[in-house]
Amino acid sequence: MVSLFGRTGLVTLAATATVLLLFLAGGTFALRILEDAREQRTAVNTSYAIMEDLLELRSDIHEMMAARDQVLLGTPEPYRRTMAAARARVMGEMAALEAAAQGDAWQQSLLPQLRHGVMAMLTRLEQTLRFAGRGDAVDLLLLLREASAERMRLLRLADQMIARERSNLEASNRAYTARVRQARSIIPVTFGAAVLFALAALWGMHRYRHSNAERYAALEESKRATEAANAALAENRSRLQSILDHARDPILLLNERDQVQLANAAAAEQFRMPLTDVIGQSVRAFIPDFGQPQREVEAHRADGAIFPAELSIGRYEQDGERGCVCVLRDVTERHRLDAMKNEFVSTVSHELRTPLTSIRAALGLVTGGAAGALPQPAGELLGIAHKNAERLVLLVNDILDIEKMEAGRLEFRRERISARQLLEQAVEANRAYAGQFGLRLEIEGDPAADAEVYADAPRIQQVLANLLSNAAKFSPPGGVVEVGLTVDAGSAIFRVRDHGPGIPEAFRSQIFQRFAQADSSDVRQKGGTGLGLAISRAIVEHHAGQIGFEDAAGGGTCFFFSLPRLVERPPTQPVASSQARRVLIVEDDADVARLLQMMLSQHGWEGQVAHDAAAAFAELGRQHFDALTLDLMLPDEDGLSLLRRLRQRPDGRGLPVVVVSAIADQRRRALNGDAMGVVDWLDKPIDQGRLREALHHALRASAEDGPATILHVEDDDDICHVVSAVMGDEARMQPARSLAEARAALAGGTRFALVIVDLGLPDGSGFDLLPDIQALRPSPPVLIFSASDADARMTRHAAATLVKSRTENRLLHDTIRHLIEAAPPASQPKEAVL
Repeated sequence: MVSLFGRTGLVTLAATATVLLLFLAGGTFALRILEDAREQRTAVNTSYAIMEDLLELRSDIHEMMAARDQVLLGTPEPYRRTMAAARARVMGEMAALEAAAQGDAWQQSLLPQLRHGVMAMLTRLEQTLRFAGRGDAVDLLLLLREASAERMRLLRLADQMIARERSNLEASNRAYTARVRQARSIIPVTFGAAVLFALAALWGMHRYRHSNAERYAALEESKRATEAANAALAENRSRLQSILDHARDPILLLNERDQVQLANAAAAEQFRMPLTDVIGQSVRAFIPDFGQPQREVEAHRADGAIFPAELSIGRYEQDGERGCVCVLRDVTERHRLDAMKNEFVSTVSHELRTPLTSIRAALGLVTGGAAGALPQPAGELLGIAHKNAERLVLLVNDILDIEKMEAGRLEFRRERISARQLLEQAVEANRAYAGQFGLRLEIEGDPAADAEVYADAPRIQQVLANLLSNAAKFSPPGGVVEVGLTVDAGSAIFRVRDHGPGIPEAFRSQIFQRFAQADSSDVRQKGGTGLGLAISRAIVEHHAGQIGFEDAAGGGTCFFFSLPRLVERPPTQPVASSQARRVLIVEDDADVARLLQMMLSQHGWEGQVAHDAAAAFAELGRQHFDALTLDLMLPDEDGLSLLRRLRQRPDGRGLPVVVVSAIADQRRRALNGDAMGVVDWLDKPIDQGRLREALHHALRASAEDGPATILHVEDDDDICHVVSAVMGDEARMQPARSLAEARAALAGGTRFALVIVDLGLPDGSGFDLLPDIQALRPSPPVLIFSASDADARMTRHAAATLVKSRTENRLLHDTIRHLIEAAPPASQPKEAVL
């Protein structure tokens, strides 16, 4: 306002407004005085009316008293009429008084007394007239006195009311006089002030009129400056739009309501709609999940197409306004390349692991003496080949592990195990490798230090192997690598200390990164992929542990990692051979569990009850059992999940299991034989005879004489020969090189104790063979032995899974042996599902 009118204009406006306000106030005051005068006149008229009625009342009272006296003196008739007329006037005057005094509370309080006095006086007059002719002078005299007393009281009361009205009139006159004097003093002052402000307004208008030219000149200058600023802003906006339009990724500028304020040409092209239509739209029209804590989202185009995009958001606040800048990058091509990479890795996995498995296993058998004694030169050469085959296997496994780690598919099968056992096994497994460098592996520290951890033993062995191999590579020949285990309140800490040159300072921050290797010749010549420590960190962190390193006292480096320790459990009591066979009853219903104990005790079994999965595994860790009964509905874990975990334990792979549950038959039909290793499925209520028969089958050895027959579905002849050599005379191997051959073998009537399946076959996936295997009664257990890692869907249908190039000959032999021994005999009832 100041910039528009100037200070003079404001003064003029203020003065004019003040004059108007003064005139308005004066008019209001005059109206108030007129209203007071009207109210004053009304009050005066009311007071005069009341006084007039009171005076007339006094007069009529005197007239009645005079007429009474005339009647008593002997002239009754005319004066009786006079009294009647006066009486009527008195009653009318009382009514007029009551009407006039309605607005006066004080007068209203006296009127009842006045009316009462008038009525009392009239009554006495009537009584006086009645006694006048009887000659009873005494009574008449008393009545006259009482009438006179009533008249005096009435007159005094009337005089009091008249005095009150006179006082009111005087007060009203004084107030009115004061208001008039006030008006006489205010009106001149108001008029003078109005004149002064009118003069000020005229002066201001005069000043405003003379300052118009200067003001308009300033406005013109301001207009020119604004136009120049707008031109610069438009140029900057055009430059910004040009920069944005040259960006290859869609860029969106959003306001605080997430509406698009600015967008580039790439956004219009990506969303396939005109740029003008993009502006003003809600960003959720293009990115429905906008605002969610995720980096990759699904973006929608105008034609309904959806594409994956990487979203980057930068928020800002400027001049009180909030908003954000969104950069969107189409990652469709990246996903395509990832899919190609995964396909390539899968191909490499199969094409490398399969021949490596053959080479490694064959060399292991030959160097182990399976083919007889070898000449010393040939033995040395084969030993070199076996050693380098092991190195190549480790290299391939590291590359495939890092790929699975990036994809989040690194699988773990954890169990309760001794930390010291893990350490000692790792030391024994790597002594030969350390011996190649002229080193010794020694376990230092307290030999009694131990704790149980919940870990995937092969993966922890892999971590220890990586740390031990690194220590062996970088330690001086003839030295020692010290390995130790310490236990505190919450963790078991593994340590591997070398006496090498230490880790360069510049390399410490990236030592756990992928493909990280110190860039010096004495390190590069040691070999390795640079993936071992990155994989080790991923494994340890998956176990909720930590890994690190520190400089060792006296030189060298000490690597360490920790695993959370488990609660101690009492030591396992040895079971005497003379004791009864033991069965673990996994049942949450106490009455049913007790019933099972009683049934089993009648047939020579000793039952131990576990009411949930946690208690079951605790009992399995404390003592040995010959069989297990399982309820599928447990409070802490599904029964089938417990069964799968059981089959992953070394002591649970061959443990016979009898399902006893209210939903046994329902789950058996739904699974269609997927739960491998179940001797029988018993519904509640329990058939005692069938329970006895099931346990009898669980302990019965295979009815067939001679070695078991195994169907090996594998298209690589070398792998078939190696597996056959690993098993030796313990099994008869029947090969099938395709799905068609395998189906023909399964339909031929031969009872197979085990089916070993490779997933990658020439005419399809080995997974497609599982329905044919499950259709057999009884269906044999399935061992997946493939170059590719089996996913959860596949492992659910298999009794065990092994990965080529990761599986030592001994582990392959033991797994096959466990699965054969766990298979029930052919005489098992048709309802049994293995």
